[in-house]
Formats: sequence, C-alpha cells, structure tokens
Amino acid sequence: MKNLWILFFVLLFTIFSAQDDNYYEKWYNADDSKLPQNTVKSIVKDKYGFLWLSTENGIVRFDGKNFITYDIQLPSIENRTLLIDGCVEDDWLFTFYFYNPGTIPAMIHKRSFSIVDKKDNTNLQELKNYGDENAYKLVRDSSASVIKGKFHYFLNKNENYSLDNHRLFYNKGKKSQFIKVLKGHFYGSFFILGDQLFYFRNSSVVEKIDRNGLIKEYKTGIGAKAKDFDYFINYPNKQLLIRNNGRIYLVEYINGSVTCNLICGSETLKGLSVTCMYYDKPTKTLFVGTFSKGMLMLRKKFIKAYNTSAGKTIFHALTDYNDREVITADGDIFGADGYEGSLPFINNNTYGIVRLENPGEFVLKSEHRIDLWSRNKNIILKNFGIQSSVYAISGLPGNKVWLSLDLKGEKLIGYIIIRDSKIIKEKFYNIKVSVKGISEVSDQKILLATEKGLYLFDENKRVRKMIMPNVNFRSINNNGDDLFWVQTYGKGLYLYNNGRLYSMRQKNPLLASVHSVIDDGLGYYWLSSNSGLFQVKKQTLIDAYLKGTPDIYIYKYSLKDGLLTSEFNGGANINGIRKNGFVVFPSMNGLIYINTVQALPIVSGEDFYIDRVSINEKEKNIRDVLNLERNFGYVKIFVDYIDFGNPGNDYIDYKIDDDKWLPLPENSIININSLTNGRHEIHVRKLNSFSSAYTYKTLEIDVRPAFWETEMFRLFVVIIMLLIFYVIYKMRMARIQRESVVLNMRIEKRTQELKDTIKSLSKTREELYAQLYRQKKLVAAISHDIKSPLKFINISAGILLENIQDDSHEKKTIHSINESSSQILEFIESTINYNKIFIYDNYHTRENIKLRDFINQRSAIFKNTAAFKSLQIQNNIGEKDKVVSNTDVLSIIIHNILDNAIKYTDEGAVYIYTGYKENKRTLVIEDTGRGMSQEEVEKINDSEYSRDSRMGMKIIREMLPLIDVSIEVRSVMGKGTKVILTFTTN
Repeated sequence: MKNLWILFFVLLFTIFSAQDDNYYEKWYNADDSKLPQNTVKSIVKDKYGFLWLSTENGIVRFDGKNFITYDIQLPSIENRTLLIDGCVEDDWLFTFYFYNPGTIPAMIHKRSFSIVDKKDNTNLQELKNYGDENAYKLVRDSSASVIKGKFHYFLNKNENYSLDNHRLFYNKGKKSQFIKVLKGHFYGSFFILGDQLFYFRNSSVVEKIDRNGLIKEYKTGIGAKAKDFDYFINYPNKQLLIRNNGRIYLVEYINGSVTCNLICGSETLKGLSVTCMYYDKPTKTLFVGTFSKGMLMLRKKFIKAYNTSAGKTIFHALTDYNDREVITADGDIFGADGYEGSLPFINNNTYGIVRLENPGEFVLKSEHRIDLWSRNKNIILKNFGIQSSVYAISGLPGNKVWLSLDLKGEKLIGYIIIRDSKIIKEKFYNIKVSVKGISEVSDQKILLATEKGLYLFDENKRVRKMIMPNVNFRSINNNGDDLFWVQTYGKGLYLYNNGRLYSMRQKNPLLASVHSVIDDGLGYYWLSSNSGLFQVKKQTLIDAYLKGTPDIYIYKYSLKDGLLTSEFNGGANINGIRKNGFVVFPSMNGLIYINTVQALPIVSGEDFYIDRVSINEKEKNIRDVLNLERNFGYVKIFVDYIDFGNPGNDYIDYKIDDDKWLPLPENSIININSLTNGRHEIHVRKLNSFSSAYTYKTLEIDVRPAFWETEMFRLFVVIIMLLIFYVIYKMRMARIQRESVVLNMRIEKRTQELKDTIKSLSKTREELYAQLYRQKKLVAAISHDIKSPLKFINISAGILLENIQDDSHEKKTIHSINESSSQILEFIESTINYNKIFIYDNYHTRENIKLRDFINQRSAIFKNTAAFKSLQIQNNIGEKDKVVSNTDVLSIIIHNILDNAIKYTDEGAVYIYTGYKENKRTLVIEDTGRGMSQEEVEKINDSEYSRDSRMGMKIIREMLPLIDVSIEVRSVMGKGTKVILTFTTN
C-alpha cells in the first residue's frame, strides 16, 4: 500500500510538472498533407519503421515526409478500410474493406499493401475468419450478440489468445488450450503487452491473465473517476495508451511489473475527438488519429530559449555564476528553468566576462578599461584611457586574466593577477597584431586568434610564431582537454592539437561560421553558429580533423526543436558552456538551454529501400532487376526510408553506373529518361547517423536492346555482309580472270618488246665496251707514242740551253722550245688524267690533302712562265691546312685555274690562300690581271652556262661535282679576278 501511495504522488508530481512542458506539434490532414481523408481509424508502425494509417478513403503509408495512398481499385467496393491488426514482429499486418454482406481482406507485408488474391487460398481463408471481429473491435459494439462472438489477440502470426462466447483460449499453431470463462469481460478491453494478455478493467486497474487462468491486478495510478478519460489499444504494436484530462500515459509491462508513465501533457489533446494512438518510444513521438482533423504528431522539446523579464533577447558572453546557474556579461542570471534575476553591472561591452576564484567576483571587459564586480559593486581595475581599445580577455586559474588591447597604436597582449580586489602583478608584450581570441595551450604557450592569422606566443622567449597566415580567426574554445577549437569569420572551423593546426579535408558549409564547440560529456559535441545549432559525435568530428575522414554526419536542429532563432552569437571570450547536464549558448533570441541528457535527435532510419519504381506513372515493386524496354519513356526510382525529423539531416547520394555522386532530391526520387541498352547500376549511399560510414545499395537495370541492337540482328547483318562480300568477290574474280587473259596477252607483247630492247642494249653495250677499249688504247698510245718524243725534245732542249752562251738568239729559241714542250707534256698529262678519271672511275677515292704542299706542286709547273712574265705566285696557305678530296680531280681543277690566272695577268702577282665560309673550308686563287666584265662574271657563275672557254670552265664544271666543291668567281675589270672554291666536306 505504501508503494502505491509513493507511485501516486510521483505520478501526481509528474502530471502537474508536465503542464508547462513545450511540445512540437504538427497536423497532417487532407487539406495540405496529401492525407486522403481526415478520419484516421488506425495508426500502426510496421517492422521497417513505416507508419500505416487506416482511413475512410484507403490505406496510407507514411514515412515522415510523404503519404502513399493505396486504392482498392474495385469500382463496386468503397475505398474504406477497417482496423489494422496482426503482429508487427512477424511482418504480418492485415485489414479489411467492408462491403455488404462481407469483408475483403488486405495485407501489409514488406512495406507494401495488397488485396489478398483469390488464388491465395490459405491467407484468404485464414484472414476471412477475422473480418467481422475486426469491424467490431473498431466500433466497440457491445450488443449481446456481438460480445458472444469470437475475437483474437495476436502474440505472433502462429500464436494468439481467443475469446469465444466468453471462453478464453490460448492457441499455438493448430493446438488450442482452454484457460477459463470470463463473463463480464468486454472483448474490446483485452490487449497484449509483451507476451502477456491483459484486460483493461477501468482507469485505475489493469488485469494480467496468465495461461493458467490466474488474474493479477495492477494499479495505473489514475483515479477511477478520471475526467476526459479514454483508452486506446494498438493491437499490432502491443500498446495501451490512456488519455486523462489532456495527458497521455503509456502502460508497459517490464520485468514482471506494470508501469504507467506520462508521455505527453499537451493542452491540444483536451477535448480532442481521438480515434487511435501510437507512441514511438525510440523517438518519444506520439501519433494521434482523430475523427475529423487528420493525424497529430507531438514530440516534447528538450531545447528551451529563455529571455529576461524585461524582454531582453540578445546575449553574448556568459560564464558560471554558481553550481547551478550561469551569468551573462550583462549581469543576467539564468537557471535550467529560465531567468532568475540580474546584477547591476556597469558595463557597455557584452563580449567579455571572467569568473574569479572568489564566489561572486567577475572581471568584465569594457571599451577602455577592465572592471571588477566584487561584493555587489563595480570596481575599475585598470583604465587604459580613451586612446585604447580592449579586444579580448581570458581567465586562467589563480585569478590570472590574459587580455589584448590597442594602446596608442601599439598592439599588446598581457596578463594581470588579481588579489583582494587589486591587481598585484601585470605584464604586457607588444606583438604588433590585433588579438581577438586568447587561450593557454600549455605552460607559457598562448594561442592567439587574430585577423591576420593564428599565432603561438612563447611568453618565456617573448616571440610569436605564425601557425596559419591570411585567415581571419575570431575566437578559441577548449573543453578541458588538449583539443583547441579555433573559429573564423566564415572560413571554417580549425582544430589545434599538440602543436599542429588541422582543417577538414573536405570543406563542410555547416562548419563555416561556428562560434563554439561544447563537449556534453556524453560522447557528443554541440556547435553554435550563424546558421544554426548542430550536434555531432565527438570522436567522429575529431577523426575528421586528425585522420582526414572525408564525410561526417552532422545533425542540425530547427525551430521545431525549441529554438526561437537559428542565429547564435559569437566573438566573445565564452560563447558556450556546459552546466549540470545542460549546454548553454547565447543567441539572437534568447539564452538557449539544451537538456543533453534528454536530447533525442530525430534521425532517419538506418536502412533504406530502392525496390519501388514508377514507369510512365505506373507504379510497381521490384525484387532483383528492373527490366526496361528500349524506349521505356520515363522512370522514377523511389528511395524509401523513414524520417520523422528534419529532412535536412539526410545525407543520401546516388550515381548511375560509374558517374559522380549526386545528392538525392528532396522528394527522394531518382528520375531517369534515357539509358543505353544493356546492364546499368543505380548506386545509392546513405551516411549513417552520427557516423562517417555509409550504407550502400545497388539497383540493377537491364534495358532491353532494340531489334537492331540485338545479337541476332548483328549476326544477321554479319551474314548479309558476308554474302555481299562473297558476291562481290565472285564478281571481282570473274573480272580479274577476264582482265588476266588480256593482261597475259599484253605481257607477252611487252615481253617480246623487252627482249628486242635487251638485245639492242646488249649490242650497244658491246659497242660501248669496244669504244672504251679503243679509248684506253688511245690513252696508252698518247702516253707512250707522243709523250716519249716530247720528253726527248724537252730534255734535249734543256741540255742545249746549258751549253749555249747567254743572250744569244739560239738560246732564246731553244728556251722557247723547252718551255713549249714542257707545257705540251703537262697538257697531255692533264688530258690523260682527265680521261683516266672517267675511264677507270677512280674519282670516288678521298684522302687528306695538305693544301700548302699540294699547291706548291701544282704551281711549280707555271714557275718559268710566271718568271718569264715577271709574275709572283704567293702560296699563303698555312702548314696545317688540310682538306679531304680526290687529288687527281682537284689537281685538274687547280691547274686550269692557275693556268688562266697566269695567262691573263701581265704584271703583279697570283695569291693563293684559304679561309672559311659558313664553317666550310675555302681555297681562294686571286690574281691582279685584266679582270672580267660583270656580264662575263654572271655567265661564269651561272651553273647552267657552259659555252665559255676561259679557264677551261667546261672541264672545271664537270670536275667540281665529283668532289663536292662549289665555285664562285668575283672580278673587277682592270683590277683582277678572285676564284673561290668551297669544300662541302671538311
């Protein structure tokens, strides 16, 4: 009895305390939510998490975003369904369409709804037995004939309790066990909790009936004379919910005891015409069906926004006031239940407050000074003057306060130590940058957030080290560990750990403007920002920075969770705090209290399904492979999953084959209007809640090829092509044979002509050989028969010259004979050499020629002639100058050039020297003779002109190509001639 009283007072306290709770409420109706009708008879959650609603206009599946209505599609039957019954655990749910004189069963199985086919005789016969009782359970008909009927209460598909004419049975398979007779028990008040059968006696008592017929009473804690009272049995989900004066209680059977817990206390429920209920315990969400207003969803908010009694809504810096309260830089004090009062801070700056070790003492940041609040009064600790600006403050143990400021243009950081309401020590350093955030990372090491970058200041060495430049950092916060979260102006969130700064590998826009990162001590971080409030698993966020995890799940809260705004405030020394199970943030509309112990983010279901498609607006379910025709038109692939929270927290992507990942559209439909024939894969991935891991699924699509794309058609085309090639081949071969006959005839004719030509050429060759033989004989005859007499004459003339007196007429005559015979011999020698070159084909040989010695040999022939004409032949060629050439050919060329030079020079000299032209060796023979006209020079230099007889040009022109030498003649009339030989090969 004592325990019952305790339970009663606990429930009473809970009832009254629940009256002030705030709830998120959302109505779904036929007007704006695509609900087909506003009368909701059943709300059941299936095995996969989807809600099924029975209405006056069909059965409806609800995934939290969309309603899918199933029509009976029988013109003679109304689209009105009855109660949803069955067992959720076995994925065995059923309902009925009512028509006179019977019912049509329908099943809910594997997230789909279907009328039981007449061919499915087993299910049809089994479910038809439950048709009438289903209707009676819905309306709770208490007429005498009805209450004597047969009713079933399912534990699972093969196990149930049945009531037949007041007799209770336990049934398992085909076996049945009689329990006892229960007269006076209404069939509509039996229900299942767990694996036990219960009976709702009245508002204060429920009875458990075991299989031996033993009945045990349990108190609900609700008075027997409750007002606005009703109870709702959800048979498939095995729930009993009680409404009493606008409050909803959930009755549960746990560990052999019955509990009755208050789950909702909304004023909206008072007087509401309720037909059914379902309470989703994992998300603490209540779904209420009504007679005419549709469905109501209620969920208790665990986030509260508090303002002051004076209507102040904007808050910035805050810190601990005592063990249970916080205080802002304005002096406003808040607790978990809201605003509790204010202290009269004399402060015109709300971005800095530091709590000292003495209770009730706070350091406040003003524009030009630092103040102390102590013993309920304001004390000016240090005034820096009007030419100063205090940027930031940060508190450390031992009443040590770091601060940064601009003092007469100097950028300073430093610290003060306070004792007995006075500064006992202060020290400042000029670091030449404006500091907005200060945090001590280790002894004597200070992390500084500035508009020019992030710095680490070593107090011992008095030096600052740049960690990251060119980023406007705003503030730093730490949760008592070695992780320092550094915030920026819209450039993302950074993590400083063990001397290194980390950023996320993949930029996340949600983290662009974070103000504070608070550890709730339960494994999660809470983040405030300009764009909302976020929750993320602590280790997941750390891994994203330290290990480079690419994608992480971040949950975003919205106004329906209790916020009054999505814009939070930052830039202060403390932008968030953890307090007694709460996380507190300042915002633009209220001080936000988050009950992290009761926090329940409504995430989407972990599983998702891609087995429902629509082809040209005709929907169907698929199992393995989606087969499509070549011109399939338009395909919609539905990605089904449950989400009763904020759709913006779904991270689902898809890709077709090996294309890039794309975000799933908000309607969760993948639209396809074109695919090539063959196999394709639709890949879908969903980021698991508060994780960095994905769940992947693939739908295979087989697009049937058109006739011209089939293998048979290709084979047919190949055969036709082969036949065409064969016909063309045969025609070509016939033509080739005809042309072959003609060609053979032509070949025979041409062969005969060729034979005649060869015979003629052979005769010509013999004649040429004979001619060449005669030339060889002629050269031999000249060498022997002409040269020998001339040599005798030359020698004899030389002897006579030695024995004749000087200046006699005879000596001159003999001298002329000697010279003439010498020149004739030289001419004959040159002629023989010239002929030998072509007869014996010996101009191909090459050798190194020392030009100076070679020219001396050639000019010696003309020594006497030159002396006779008083000419000098000057050989100015260097001792080491060499060329690679044929001596016989070059000798003939030099002989002819020297002969012409001496012949046409009456006085002066002949100069012979070498040079270079375009990195090629040149040999120059220059005289001071008569010279030539410009017209003559142009004719000689013209390679096509060969009629000139001067300088033996015809012989020279023929000789030059044999040794790869080019010639250039330059001459001025009356001044002389210059002949330049250029050797192509050095």
